[in-house]
Amino acid sequence: MKIAVCLKIIQPRDGTSHFAMQLGQMLADAGHDVTMVAEQVRSLDLRNSTPGLSYITIHQHRWESKSRHIYRIGDIFHEQRFHVVFICAGLPVPDLERAFALLPDGTALVPILGGDREHVYEPTQRTAALWNVTVAESPRLQQTIQARTPGKPVRLLTTGIKHPSDAELAERLPLSVPLRLLFVGRLAGGKNVLMLPKVLAACIRRGLPSTLTICGYGRDRGPLEQACYDEGVAHLVEFPEIPFQAGLYRAYRSHHVSLLTSKYHGEGLGLVLLEAQANGCVPVASRLPGVTDFTIEEGVTGLLAEVGNPDSFADQIVTMADPERWHRFSRAGVARTRRLFTLEEMEREYGGLLKELHQGIYALSTPRSRLPRPHFRQRDYVPLMLNSIVDRLYHAAKRFRTSNPE
Repeated sequence: MKIAVCLKIIQPRDGTSHFAMQLGQMLADAGHDVTMVAEQVRSLDLRNSTPGLSYITIHQHRWESKSRHIYRIGDIFHEQRFHVVFICAGLPVPDLERAFALLPDGTALVPILGGDREHVYEPTQRTAALWNVTVAESPRLQQTIQARTPGKPVRLLTTGIKHPSDAELAERLPLSVPLRLLFVGRLAGGKNVLMLPKVLAACIRRGLPSTLTICGYGRDRGPLEQACYDEGVAHLVEFPEIPFQAGLYRAYRSHHVSLLTSKYHGEGLGLVLLEAQANGCVPVASRLPGVTDFTIEEGVTGLLAEVGNPDSFADQIVTMADPERWHRFSRAGVARTRRLFTLEEMEREYGGLLKELHQGIYALSTPRSRLPRPHFRQRDYVPLMLNSIVDRLYHAAKRFRTSNPE
């Protein structure tokens, strides 16, 4: 089959990018013709690591209007004649979403929900008449979108991860002092990374020697470094370069506890939590019902802490200082991920979905060609650059009037 996997940005150590590239490579390895369609490709390394995939970028050109951009995306889909278009719904891509109505009737459209966020649910709900079936990565995502799109099919499919070999696991760092904590992810917003130094400081106050390694990038990097100094733990924190998967897996195996400090129900399945457990690194994560309690079996493979509470995190981390308990959790995490989150099961389930789509099981009740075309405002016919100039002039005039009242 000819398949497109669409997303906003392809960039390193981004959860949606990681999942999309993994899905694309898996489908290509199964013999399908796969094209990655993205607004931006920020990592040539990711592109070079997957030579079996094709790439199309759909960013809006400076002198292109929004209406022309949307119809150009539609033209691409018509020219390519994809059998299936998967949409990795992480960051929103408004022009791509508006182009859904231009897809050929013979193309199956399948959004994949990868985050418990309104900007994931809302476009999926709004375009429900245009897609054939939605895939959810966790029970919470499935339940939420089912409630918001009654009558539309929603499938909960396995998200698999690469598992280290037994030989690699045998090299993992045993429990030792200081306890080595690890954070992997974006340093921004809802990840609540500014709490990390407070968690480390709380562990130290409890008499638990600990260090913290932070692998990530984002606008909170500077404030986070300052917070480490403010808490008096800067000498215990490292900010290494962000490794790709092989290096990241080695990092998991050289640390004891993986932290997820998110403060809002914005996580999807949580690949970092799964990868950590697969490598024997025990997770301590925010209690996000329907998300972390799916990726973690509480009290067996990891622990959940009160959202936004450094002391709650520290209390859970301290319990991992017992060697017997930590080893039990570590082994259980490896066993559970190998049982439930494998690439083999993911390939089997997505292969079954593709077969069902080919058989027309999820056919639309009304063909897209009979549904309304995209609607445009006047400014949607104006090139992007001209709109930008007009906006700047408008805001400059507004600031002038505010600072110079009559």
